[in-house]
Amino acid sequence: MFDFRPLSGGFEIPMRVVGANIYYEWLIYILMFIPLGLFIYGVYKRIKVWQLAKGDAIRNEQVGKRILNFIYNTFTQRLVLRKPLPGVSHFFLFWGFVVLFIATASFAAWDKIGFPPLVGNIYVYFSAFIDVMGMLALAGIIVLAIVRYVQRPGRLNDSKPLDGWILLLIAAILFTGYVVEGLRIAGQIKLSTSLSQISYESIASPVGWLFTGMFSGLSLENILFWHRFNWWFHMAISFLFIGIVAYTKLWHIFAGMISYYSSNLEPGDIRVIDNIEEAESFGVEQIEELHWKDLLDLDACIRCGRCQEACPAYNTGKKLNPKITIIQTMKKHMDAKAPYILPGRGDEEDEAKLAMTVDEVNDVDQVFNQVPVLEQSLLYDVVSPEVLWACTNCRGCVVHCPMEIEHISKITEMRRNLVMWQGDIPGEAQMTFTNLERNYNPWGAGWASRAQWLEERKIREQVNLLGEDNGEFEYLLFGGCAVAFDDRYKKVGEKVVNLLNRAEVKFGYLGTEEMCCGDPARRLGNEYLFQTLANQNIETFNNYGVKKIICLCPHGYNAIKNEYPQLGGNYEVFHYTEVLANLIREGKLSVSGKADKKVSYHDSCFLGRHNSIYEPPREIVSKVGGSLLEVEKSKQFGFCCGAGGGRMFLEEEAADGYKRINETRVDQLLETDPELIVSNCPFCLTMLTDGVKVSKDENIPVMDVAEFLWENLN
Repeated sequence: MFDFRPLSGGFEIPMRVVGANIYYEWLIYILMFIPLGLFIYGVYKRIKVWQLAKGDAIRNEQVGKRILNFIYNTFTQRLVLRKPLPGVSHFFLFWGFVVLFIATASFAAWDKIGFPPLVGNIYVYFSAFIDVMGMLALAGIIVLAIVRYVQRPGRLNDSKPLDGWILLLIAAILFTGYVVEGLRIAGQIKLSTSLSQISYESIASPVGWLFTGMFSGLSLENILFWHRFNWWFHMAISFLFIGIVAYTKLWHIFAGMISYYSSNLEPGDIRVIDNIEEAESFGVEQIEELHWKDLLDLDACIRCGRCQEACPAYNTGKKLNPKITIIQTMKKHMDAKAPYILPGRGDEEDEAKLAMTVDEVNDVDQVFNQVPVLEQSLLYDVVSPEVLWACTNCRGCVVHCPMEIEHISKITEMRRNLVMWQGDIPGEAQMTFTNLERNYNPWGAGWASRAQWLEERKIREQVNLLGEDNGEFEYLLFGGCAVAFDDRYKKVGEKVVNLLNRAEVKFGYLGTEEMCCGDPARRLGNEYLFQTLANQNIETFNNYGVKKIICLCPHGYNAIKNEYPQLGGNYEVFHYTEVLANLIREGKLSVSGKADKKVSYHDSCFLGRHNSIYEPPREIVSKVGGSLLEVEKSKQFGFCCGAGGGRMFLEEEAADGYKRINETRVDQLLETDPELIVSNCPFCLTMLTDGVKVSKDENIPVMDVAEFLWENLN
């Protein structure tokens, strides 16, 4: 009964007898149904909660691509690895548990059915691999604990006691596994006539072999006792882990996998409202009005704080914190409300329980109103308009979330309800809507003057004005509102026109027939106005047979490329920096390469994180001789200028002890002591120019990429 030997007749073939020295080992196969039952019931309950929300048919499309996305993101852990130290630690922890799960199942199967054949060298090297992966997992959990409780980065400022207990539980499972292994080998040593007979265990269980030394002084009887005790204890805490998965933050393991499968595969972050003329309500006021993927996101959040770390609003003292005041606050509300709106749970006799409120939101000056949970408004009692209007749609939260949580879509849905249903609109936003409705631009300048900038900049003869000149064109130049009405950006438009003509690019311009792309309206929550403007532009594009479009503004570029297809407008869309960089490569634009300027380049959010275009503007700057000085917060880690999400037209109040977002960004760009700041967006150009005026170097010039290129042509 206590024989640890691999074979009852000797030690000729390396292998392992499963369950040796364990009384009633067969009980484990019955007891395991307890944690499995708890797990399955917990999964069932979470799915029932998700089903309270709206369906989302788009998540059922492109199944093959979704499966690949799930496999790729789950097993490479690529999104987690973006932060090297915790990322690598989590990678080893994840793969350690995967390997240990496979190993446990394999040894159990070998014991019962003799397959897979875990004998000889197969056993030795399989066991060795398991042993090493388990130790890497243990090292990973230790590092993660050090990061959370020793380093204590700000992004983890909402740690809870349960977080520590879960880390301790995982570490205990891994550690006791090695204790059991060490006791097993120590028992084999006591039973063997020669150490050489089990020397293969030093290879098969290198870490367990090290643990063996801890028990070398014990008698065989004590070794056998402690082996049995630790084996059952190890199984008990492993079953505890399985049983609590669906009821704790461990649920992110599976919720995250489902999130990978159901992630947004379409361009753009914002859902279209189909048949908007027939809609009976707009946006979201109650948690159950969201889509099921939105509720899944709330469960998938691991509270790693990477969204918080990237958020320009949070980092400049605003009430918005994508982790806490959006995702975690909504999750608390969902968990509080779900029991009362699940089928069969709406009994009026539970009225006393309905007074239950969610009373704790860490690190935020917010406590839910003492309102019965069923009466709480997601907009006023849970999240708050102040939080929603602070968002710049920079997409830092979405890009850096390792679980592919979609923050912007949730914020936009709630803004839609505020604007289109509640009529609760900031004054500046209302003025912007009025200007867009009357004159098709957010500044309210007369629509009839939209093409006058061509005359002002003396380039009218260089432009094929569609509707008047009707010449042949390959590209439509979609100038956008800024080039038509912002005096500073008119100069940029002039340079782009000159550069395209220098390279003999055939392009047309709509002039007064061009309307705002609609981005400010959609981002501020007025979906009806966005669709009105977008549909008018699409009709005009189609009337002129437009196939290819060059956009000056990244906001227009993003809207036409990623959002117009939702309304049937499908075109090849380019940002002007992509076109100019290509013209330089083709030799159609000859540059001096002698600019000799130290340049700090600013990535606009809507060209960068929204569309992953980072290199063409840098290529242009480098080709003309600019010396790029990359700041820490650049490319996907870039910091917003503060004008996205419609906030170009809303006043920003600096929080106590903080600077405005644009001023903060300018300070970052000046860290490398550049001679010039370069951007690619009209909003960024304005915000950075204003920020420089109150910076340590108020005289440093801010230019657009096109201006820098024009100044350095041969």
